Amino acid sequence: MNPNKNNSIIDVQDLKFIWKVISNNWYIPLIAIALFGGAGFLYGYKQTDIYAAKTQILLKANANLNTSSIISDNFGYYGGTSQTYIDNSNEMRVISSYDMIRKVLDKVDFDVSYFIVGRIRTSELFDGMPFKVKVYNVNPELYEQEIKFKILDKDKFEITYLRNGKEVVKQGQFNTEFIDLDFRLMVSHSQLTKVPFQGFKEIQYLIKIHNKESLVYKFQSSLEVKNPDFTNILEVTLEDVVPQRAVVFLDTLSQVYIDNTLKSKINVNENTLKYIDKQMGEVTTVLNDIEDTMQGFREKNHILDLAKEGDTYFQKLAKYDDQKAEVNMHISALNDLENYIISDKDPTFLPPSAYIVAGEGFLQTAISELYALQITRNNALNTAKESSPAIVDVDKRIDHLKKNMLVYIGNSRTALKQKIADVEGEISTYSSDIRTLPLKQRGLVNIQRKLGVNESMYLFLLQRRSNTVIAKATIIPETKVIESARSMGIVKPDHKKIVVNFIVFGLILSFMIIFVRATFFARIQSVDDLKAKTNLPIIGEVIYAKLQNDLIIAAESEPKSAIAESFRTIRTNLQYLGTPGSSKVIVITSNSPGEGKTFCSLNLAGILAKAGKRVLVLELDLHKPRVQKGLNLEADIGVSTIVIGKNTIEECVKKTQIEGLEVILSGPLPPNPSEIILSKELADVISYGRQHYDYVIVDTPPVGLISDAIVLMKMADISLFVINTKFPYKDSILNAQEVVGLNKLIHFAFILNEVKRRKSKYYYNRYSYGYGGGYGNYGGGYGGYRNYGNYGSSQSK
Repeated sequence: MNPNKNNSIIDVQDLKFIWKVISNNWYIPLIAIALFGGAGFLYGYKQTDIYAAKTQILLKANANLNTSSIISDNFGYYGGTSQTYIDNSNEMRVISSYDMIRKVLDKVDFDVSYFIVGRIRTSELFDGMPFKVKVYNVNPELYEQEIKFKILDKDKFEITYLRNGKEVVKQGQFNTEFIDLDFRLMVSHSQLTKVPFQGFKEIQYLIKIHNKESLVYKFQSSLEVKNPDFTNILEVTLEDVVPQRAVVFLDTLSQVYIDNTLKSKINVNENTLKYIDKQMGEVTTVLNDIEDTMQGFREKNHILDLAKEGDTYFQKLAKYDDQKAEVNMHISALNDLENYIISDKDPTFLPPSAYIVAGEGFLQTAISELYALQITRNNALNTAKESSPAIVDVDKRIDHLKKNMLVYIGNSRTALKQKIADVEGEISTYSSDIRTLPLKQRGLVNIQRKLGVNESMYLFLLQRRSNTVIAKATIIPETKVIESARSMGIVKPDHKKIVVNFIVFGLILSFMIIFVRATFFARIQSVDDLKAKTNLPIIGEVIYAKLQNDLIIAAESEPKSAIAESFRTIRTNLQYLGTPGSSKVIVITSNSPGEGKTFCSLNLAGILAKAGKRVLVLELDLHKPRVQKGLNLEADIGVSTIVIGKNTIEECVKKTQIEGLEVILSGPLPPNPSEIILSKELADVISYGRQHYDYVIVDTPPVGLISDAIVLMKMADISLFVINTKFPYKDSILNAQEVVGLNKLIHFAFILNEVKRRKSKYYYNRYSYGYGGGYGNYGGGYGGYRNYGNYGSSQSK
């Protein structure tokens, strides 16, 4: 068991890893916030602002009415003493129905929309436009199309639109009807003569002509009707890009809705007046004829007055004639009502004769209830089908009520006919008495009787007409606006929410990038990082310095530098690798080009030479040799010329500016470098190095690209694998572990190159570079190098 392992959920290594991820990627969320926040602001700015307007309508559903009054009867909605509660869900559908919105749009002028084109976005305006377009007729292809409008001068304008995919440009005169094959319209202006014209000329306008149907559906989809719980209030809200237009629409909608609630009652009242006027006209004609007849009879028979006895008979007979006429009128009204019920006519044309029937409490109540049910059914048909349960239920109630009314009408008619028979008996009695009078008196009595009957009928109709006129004057709306339409400001888009959403998306994306970077593109930046990723030995780290790009040997040019001290530590740790006391062939490679293997080869060779060792550098990266550049030597001869037998090994050995450091360069680049690596002559070169030098440093091609280094590792005593902190570690470590495992390499170690000073575990933040105090203790060596323990202090050479 690892003694350093504890049982806590998060240990120190986890915290270090989290801190590493944060420190390496902290700038990514900040950049994401700035970029996506700016993008969200710009996106929200370019979006069209949607405004909302709201109004509130009160439904008076529980008004008490006097059912005995002819005025209340004319309302047509209520009957009896019961109170009816309006179905608010039906009213909500009625107010948002197609027909209702169509009536509103017929009253307002929303057929044309006006826009001003800006640099970033196009804005729609409702008021304040310098011109007004009145459309009489238009080609359907131009509906909902953006038409460019430009003011040319105070008298002319120009419009541009597309027809059949081609641009059409036309000019017209202000305040003059413009007739064309595509439209008939008039453009009027009111401000072009009052303000400087140049400002209008520079503005680019757009107009859009709307189809009435599409306009209805547009407002219908933007309209929302709510009924707060336990109230008779409708809250009507409309969303629109122009706040003034939304307010105008809601005000007009409220008025149209209120007028609609009055329409049925006014229709009933007017229908009743027409019926009464018709009856009074007929009675008036009869009265005129009777009066003319009586006048002629008096003149012909020279009659001035009747005897007292004749007057008594006449009064009695007139009384019973009045009763008979009234009963007949009652029966006629019942017959009209029966025909109406059986024929099932349009409920909005209820027979007004029903309202002149007096003393029929049941019929008055039943008629009002029937009319209310029919109105409810008509309103429900605006939003539902006839097969819906609600309408089926209303139909059943209507049928039941009609059956009861027909039974009552039949019984009432039978009773009235019996009453007529009784009255006719009385009339017959008095008629017999009148026959006893002289012939002239008898004729005059008959004429006066008819006159009295029709005068009584005229007075009755006149009274009913007066009541109906009074009832019309008392008709008031059952609904009223309790809160006029007012703008609620911008409801969408929510600019803050858009910016927040963009920022959140940017943060999520940045965290995904960080996750991908940490998982797939993470770099090893310290020895501790490398220890956490592999169990293979680590011989040392090389501090980052700019001189690496020039392949400069630090021990020679900057002996007191941190990078030179890095290689001294590596030199010290080399004594624990390989077989003690024997010459060591050290192969240095990497996974990819540019990781610093050539630089490490030269500097390791230089630091060994500075320690008094005889060192030979073999430039065996025959694909891209760079040792010659670092040592400023010419590769005229070398490995390639040795293999082909052109030169001997001794001839190709070249001295360098560092004492004890010699080199065999690649020589002229061969066409088959990999075959040279496998040749016997190269093995002889390596044997030569073992015999004559303390160390042989072999610079090889990257093992991740070419297999040459693997062949050379099998010949080496020590294999060093350079990993650069600038490259993702995953492929490098996996490739190195695979090479070690497959080739069973024993003496293998990593060199971590270009470590930043602040990432170094052992040096340089606290290290004294002066020679006066010595180099001090290097911190006990690299504990990650298996069981090599403390390497001690390095030698200062």
